[in-house]
Amino acid sequence: MPPLAEVQFGREISGDLELAEQDEWLVTNGLGGFASGTVAGTATRRYHGLLVAALQPPGKRTVFVNGVDESVHYLESTYSLATYRWMSGFISPSGYLQIESFHLEGSKPVWRYALADGLLEKRVWMKQGENTTYVRYTLLRASAPVEVEGKVLVSDRDFHSMTRGQDSPMRVDSVDRGLRIIPSEGATPFYLRGSCASWTAQNEWYRDFFLPAEHARGLDDHEDRFYAAHFRFSLRVSESVTIVFSTEETAELDGDRAHSAQANHDLELFRAWQNQYAKVCASAVDDEPGWLWQLVLAADQFIVRRDFSEQRKGKSIIAGYPWFGDWGRDTMIALPGLTLATGRFDSARRILLTFARLVDLADDLVMDVKHDRVASAL
Repeated sequence: MPPLAEVQFGREISGDLELAEQDEWLVTNGLGGFASGTVAGTATRRYHGLLVAALQPPGKRTVFVNGVDESVHYLESTYSLATYRWMSGFISPSGYLQIESFHLEGSKPVWRYALADGLLEKRVWMKQGENTTYVRYTLLRASAPVEVEGKVLVSDRDFHSMTRGQDSPMRVDSVDRGLRIIPSEGATPFYLRGSCASWTAQNEWYRDFFLPAEHARGLDDHEDRFYAAHFRFSLRVSESVTIVFSTEETAELDGDRAHSAQANHDLELFRAWQNQYAKVCASAVDDEPGWLWQLVLAADQFIVRRDFSEQRKGKSIIAGYPWFGDWGRDTMIALPGLTLATGRFDSARRILLTFARLVDLADDLVMDVKHDRVASAL
């Protein structure tokens, strides 16, 4: 089995906002889409969000779900889990103060929030091959049930852009076990759902979220977000509820099945690396440090789908997150380490075939241009 998490922090990091904002997490879906943020829970970049979908894999990346403003009601007290920076300089709420620990479960970020004598866990992951993000809440310890409510803040923008709230709201429709958001006429709809939560449509713009990383880069540093939905659910000890954000109307809503599918994906990567490692190294995988396993998972995040058509299925390599796409030079440099060293030979083959096809297309285009020039000269 894969080794335990090598990346983990306690209150010494999570309780210090500036330190916790320097550590960022990333989960991906094999399409070029991703979810990302900071250990503190703040969004410091325009690229941070819970659903950044690749609508034309691996491109046309669109920010749909910025985040969730969660509150937990427990033993006559209310605890905020979210943290936001505002243009005014205020930090409100300050949910990072509730974080007892943070760690990676494979590639999945996991937070544990202290609520008096209670302990609530939250983890985030994406479904492979689909623009779907799961946010799962589990009550690990408590002397009474808790009630969780969340405000879902959304956008509809290219991931390089920033949102400025308009007077006209987005369209929010009720669907089975959730809501559908239609940002504007002709735009891609997306879904906010959860089988164990109650959902209420909202219609309000939140203004002037401050993004310090953008400010440090000398770029536009604030944006607005649309408060589209409110959810609410109750938890008893050992119970879990999963909230789903997706561009797919038929996305899996069963949190247990979705979590198992991601765990199986990670296990397949581990076995492929394990088999390859055994062929080239004298020592056993179990004797090696756990950070090697983290590198295998990190390598997987960069391998994405790039199809020419329904019949021509290809793969490529993202040059870097959060803002790069796939480039031929970077792909060829990274290919041996990301695929051959990890035992993913079929992925290597498909990547090479994809770029061979692109070279063929480029040659055809050059020949067409030359033909047109000759024809014009004649």
